[in-house]
Amino acid sequence: MKSKDMKFRIVISTAGLMITLICTILSVLTPIETTSVKIIGAFASVIIVSAVTWKFPKRFFIFAIIFDIFAAALGSVINLYKYIGFYDRFVHYLSGIILAEAGMIIISFIFEKRKIKRDISVMLAFSFFFSSACAGFWEIYEFTADNLLNINMQGNNLNTMGDIVSGVLGAATYLIISAICMKYNSKTTSNKK
Repeated sequence: MKSKDMKFRIVISTAGLMITLICTILSVLTPIETTSVKIIGAFASVIIVSAVTWKFPKRFFIFAIIFDIFAAALGSVINLYKYIGFYDRFVHYLSGIILAEAGMIIISFIFEKRKIKRDISVMLAFSFFFSSACAGFWEIYEFTADNLLNINMQGNNLNTMGDIVSGVLGAATYLIISAICMKYNSKTTSNKK
């Protein structure tokens, strides 16, 4: 990894930690309902997300940190999940977009590794279905945690289905935007020939 790229990633990770710190200070100085577990979890999640996505493409790394800020620092520490009714749906929508990007990275890697000619339709379909499957698996995780630990992450069936639909809509948004961008890029490339 180039030194410039490493410095950039350190700055982005530090910004994530600083935003989490600001959210923590706000939660302490105001009557926002939060817990120390949520605060510690938010700091830990920035570090974990940074470490896990460190070698991923720069765009994905940035998306991952931004998503983490929305989910952990703003969602849990500031408790926007409680104070803004649609916030949970918004975070699941964002997760659909970022997971579709992850799917695109995975399928691009497979095509490159196997020296297969890129098929845009297959790539878009894979990224969409990868993201959609992840939305379902996340809800299975929440269901399992709720039943094993006797907590209430899911709320009810309406919440669960709404979360899955939001994730799938995020994946669909990614699919549409990517298809438009890929079509535009292929037209631009063919016009240059």
